[in-house]
Amino acid sequence: MSKRLLRVLSAFLLLTSLASSAAAQQVFRYPEDTRPSSLLPFFAEDMSAVRMCELIFDSLVVQNKRGDFEGGLAKSWTVDADQGGIKFVLREGVKWHDGEAFTAEDVVFTIQAAQDPKTLFNSKSKFNFIREVSAQGQYGVYVAFDRPVPEAEKRFLFKILPKHGFPDTAISRKDKFAREPLGTGPYKVKKGGYSLRSIALEVNGDYWSTPKVSEVLMQHTPDKSAQINLLQYSGGKAGVQAVIFLPPKNIPLFENSDSVVLEPYHTVSWWYMAYNHENKALADKAVRQAMALAIDRQELLEAHLGRGDILSGPFTESSPFYNFQVEPTGLELERANQLLDGAGWARKGDTRAKGKVKLDFEFVMDKELASNQALFLGIQAQLKKVGITVRPNYVDHAKYRDQVFTRRKFDLTLNIWSFEEVEDVYPLFHSKGVMNFIGYNNADVDTMLDTAKATKDYKKYKEQMKQLHAVLAQDLPYFFLWSLDIYSGISKKMKGVYIQPYYYFSSFPEWELSP
Repeated sequence: MSKRLLRVLSAFLLLTSLASSAAAQQVFRYPEDTRPSSLLPFFAEDMSAVRMCELIFDSLVVQNKRGDFEGGLAKSWTVDADQGGIKFVLREGVKWHDGEAFTAEDVVFTIQAAQDPKTLFNSKSKFNFIREVSAQGQYGVYVAFDRPVPEAEKRFLFKILPKHGFPDTAISRKDKFAREPLGTGPYKVKKGGYSLRSIALEVNGDYWSTPKVSEVLMQHTPDKSAQINLLQYSGGKAGVQAVIFLPPKNIPLFENSDSVVLEPYHTVSWWYMAYNHENKALADKAVRQAMALAIDRQELLEAHLGRGDILSGPFTESSPFYNFQVEPTGLELERANQLLDGAGWARKGDTRAKGKVKLDFEFVMDKELASNQALFLGIQAQLKKVGITVRPNYVDHAKYRDQVFTRRKFDLTLNIWSFEEVEDVYPLFHSKGVMNFIGYNNADVDTMLDTAKATKDYKKYKEQMKQLHAVLAQDLPYFFLWSLDIYSGISKKMKGVYIQPYYYFSSFPEWELSP
């Protein structure tokens, strides 16, 4: 029996055993390529974590199917006439999953924790516009801005945390809350429901409306073939009712399916190949440029990922900051060789070198990203043509995050950044950025980012971001790759499905699973 078939059968057996204990319940099952990085919203830095947090936590404001903003934890709000602040009137009677009452103090705590210098997370800068926050009674919150903010309510889509869940506002990503979350959302983690292989949620009985699906089971299933097989059995107890991202090669399987419908899913995310600038060879701009010219992004995209946009900088083409005047580079092997020759990297056998330093790099990858291995082999073969050797090191998800993002022990890596509505790249490229794991240090880029951060005119900010795009396209702290066209496969047994852009599960309480 093949290893792949064994994995598929194992997935069937696991899901069947989990389903049997809740046979009378409506259980929505879906697989994820990777385990969520954290169930603490500040540190939900991959889309599997973001999706799970959508089910467990609430925000003050939500966006409905029409794109309009309406109340979540906030019942109503009033924006100051000069757009310098906003007052929220909160929903009364809301409880945290442990039964404690939700109050204005929780909103104040969340904002203060986000702004605490010791709470370090990727999207910290989206709280920078807040000058002060204060409770006005038990169910009133006033937020003062540091500048006039048009459409202020759209800034309050972030999740609210319980004050009583933490000792103080300095929150660590290692806090046990990341595995034992307390939210006010429609679902809560079942007792004993969190494990490395799955996360089981049940309806929050105190929620102000009643979700139509009783339970949610997220199954860690890194094998895409196993996910596809499980979706084909979406009507059975061992199947799944959704696959978040269908590989393009599998889309034809479901185009005329009687049991599965294809749903477009818009995300703000882009793929990148990161260079560790602590490596002397990769600190040489000519080497980074040559590698970019030696890699055929179009070929890799079509062969392994399907449809999408090839990017020239750190924004998606749907971003207001994307600079369309900066054209993506194409495959130019001759130019790549010229750059390396000119920089003194001479061929010695299969691998170029300068003195004792070789263009021979360890390429560390998260083995749970199923497409990584095939992509690596393509990159390896292309770089070999210009005398650059890359050696694979596949590590499991937890070790990968520690090795790459914490200890920074790698030469090259391949991954994806996922954002909310708009890409905030300050943490990635500022020399003091909390997610600058590549050791990138460019004084001009720091100045541009600091200037943009202090800019209160949005039009000026957009122009500054477009200028930054142009500079980073030349300097190549990363090799910017693609943003993908994504389709989800959803069982036709699911009714009322609407996939909210960026978040996926925002409207999930309205989804219904028919018998």
